[in-house]
Amino acid sequence: MVETNDQEIAIGGSKRYSVADDVSIRAKRESDDWGVFDEDWGFRVYDIPDKFRTKRKFNNFVLARQEEAEKKLILESHPYQIDLEPTNVCNLHCPLCSTGNGAETRDKGFMRLSNFKKLVDEIKDTVLQLSLQNWGESTLVKDFPKMIRYAADAGIFMRLSTNFSVDYDENYFSEFMNSGLGRLVIDVDGTTQEVYEQYRVGGSLDLVLNNIRKAVKFKKENNLQYPVIQARMLVMKQNEHQIEDFKNLAKELEVDEMELGNIQLNPNTAAEKWLPKDKQYVYDTYQGENRTTPCHWPWSGLTINWDGGISPCPIVDDPKADFGNVIDDGLMNVWNNEYYVSARSEFSPDKQKTKFTICNMCKNDTHNPKLLRVGDSFSLTLNKNISFIE
Repeated sequence: MVETNDQEIAIGGSKRYSVADDVSIRAKRESDDWGVFDEDWGFRVYDIPDKFRTKRKFNNFVLARQEEAEKKLILESHPYQIDLEPTNVCNLHCPLCSTGNGAETRDKGFMRLSNFKKLVDEIKDTVLQLSLQNWGESTLVKDFPKMIRYAADAGIFMRLSTNFSVDYDENYFSEFMNSGLGRLVIDVDGTTQEVYEQYRVGGSLDLVLNNIRKAVKFKKENNLQYPVIQARMLVMKQNEHQIEDFKNLAKELEVDEMELGNIQLNPNTAAEKWLPKDKQYVYDTYQGENRTTPCHWPWSGLTINWDGGISPCPIVDDPKADFGNVIDDGLMNVWNNEYYVSARSEFSPDKQKTKFTICNMCKNDTHNPKLLRVGDSFSLTLNKNISFIE
């Protein structure tokens, strides 16, 4: 976490603002009973409303933090932050995404509703946040609203990041808005079509804005507390001149929040073209600083791909780097297997490395130019010979 001034706090490469007063939302609640947590990696415990914070989840969270502090290799705690992708199919072709750039990584597909329910039943008592995306556009999944509703009824707080550039039919849209989703993050990477489509290739800004207006209206008319609706701009060289226009647009749309995020990419091939000139929107690690802090992910969370394959974090796009399959093996059997023990050993004085994992390659120095990437994307891989669809 980097404090920039009294009214602005940057966390994990993002600056979040209240639309009402254009003041940054603070990173920590002063009187949070769950304590101060190092939130420099995207997970923010204060985002989780009290109604989703059960005693059992609290006990698991405290134990997980203790086991991380002690750098234990075998954990009693369960992962409390999970990214679960219903699909890796997308309707856009964003050039800094390993799906958008046409890389042939994991086979494309959609998670079955039955498998989703099985996973929810296994994580519902301990997970604090379930993020419902990774390499695809989740709202393309026919049963997606039913997935959200099942998890919401199980007491899980969910977050979704979406391009929202989909022409939804009214029944789907209504079911989606009524599903119980907690936070809806919508990509608005430009305030004109000309700028927007430079990154969101194949997307329609008018369609996105119309969907946002429909979502805001639906939430008001149905007196819904959730989802919190957020407009988000990834700041890049192509759109940084529109930051103030974006803030004004967010106010006009009457969303609950707006966020400015730092873009991530392959520093060897894409930095010159995409990184903004304004350095407050560029990670220090793209400016020569090496990261040496231990990674949270081996002790706190994981990514479940549509086919059940487990990636240790959401920046890995390589099925050969999977730590196991949660559908076949069960979550906790994967969570403490040889791959996870070897990954945790990278950051622990207790070394039990029996497998070479992508964590042992990355070492949490995620922007290191020596790491293998999927094309121009930020995605990590162990594969030196990736093919791309023309």
